[in-house]
Amino acid sequence: MGKFAEAIRDRRKSRQRRLGFGAAADPRPPELLLGTIGVVDGADFCLAPTESDAEAAASADVLWGAQTSVLTPERVAAAKAQGAAFISFTLDDARADAMLDEDMDYVLRLLDVPVDESEARALGSLRPALIEITLRELPLSLRDVIGLRRLSMLAASPLGAICSPDISASDIQALRDSGVAALVLSAGASPDDVTAVHGRIADLPERKTRRDEDAAPLIPTARSATDVADEG
Repeated sequence: MGKFAEAIRDRRKSRQRRLGFGAAADPRPPELLLGTIGVVDGADFCLAPTESDAEAAASADVLWGAQTSVLTPERVAAAKAQGAAFISFTLDDARADAMLDEDMDYVLRLLDVPVDESEARALGSLRPALIEITLRELPLSLRDVIGLRRLSMLAASPLGAICSPDISASDIQALRDSGVAALVLSAGASPDDVTAVHGRIADLPERKTRRDEDAAPLIPTARSATDVADEG
């Protein structure tokens, strides 16, 4: 597990309610990582789609990942040498032997959602740090939410979502409850955008426990195998 996967795991664990004296007074850490395309002040991580973005990220000493359309061992090695914590890719033109470096985290970008059950399970077996999708329309529809929850449960992997900086708090909550562990603001986001979205994430209500869910007829919350492992 690399640095990016560790950051996702630690942030997902933060949503567990803390027990013991003084727990109520402790601030609740944000539940989602927030990233940007290119280096933007205040972001938890950034995605570097170009060489200039990669150079800026490396010099800024931030958690970052390279993006490639063709995944090869050579490109993984080059990204790692620059200091990338992860590499983002699509299945098209990706070589199987490029995922053998255990120090590098891998973010699998899906171009089409939903996928069928067998493919979703197969994608999860690759053990990506994230399965990333792009949200093309907001607000989310109920069909969007069902598709995300289905993918999260079948793949048993955390999801990431590229979204507009003006995403609403209610959409962020729906994404969190559907297995999304990281948001990436689309290109052009400003430090003010990052601050605003961080604020919406911090103000999210706590997720319902099973006891809470019994009190009202709510849509069931997706719980992936990753969530179960985090609780252990």
